[in-house]
Amino acid sequence: MDEQNQNLVGNETNTSIQRRRPITHEAHERLRKLREEIITDRGGKPFEEDSTEILRKEREKRTEQLMQAATGQYGKDPYEEDTPEEQA
Repeated sequence: MDEQNQNLVGNETNTSIQRRRPITHEAHERLRKLREEIITDRGGKPFEEDSTEILRKEREKRTEQLMQAATGQYGKDPYEEDTPEEQA
C-alpha cells in the first residue's frame, strides 16, 4: 500500500475511534425530548407493531418472492394481503 493510501486508512481509523464516545447528558436530553414529542404527536398511543416484527414479515415475503422467481412456480403474490377467508 502506498503512503497516500496508508494515510487515508489511518485517518478513517482515527475518525471512527474519535466518533466512539459516551453519550453526553445534552444528547440524552435531546433524545428524551424527541421521544416525548413523538408520543405527544401520536396522542399517547404507542406504535401498533414492533419494527422488528415488521421487518421479519417483510423479509419472509421477499424470500417467498425470490423463491418463486428462482423456481418459476408463481403462486399467491407475497405482497398481497390475505382475505378474511385465508386468515381463518
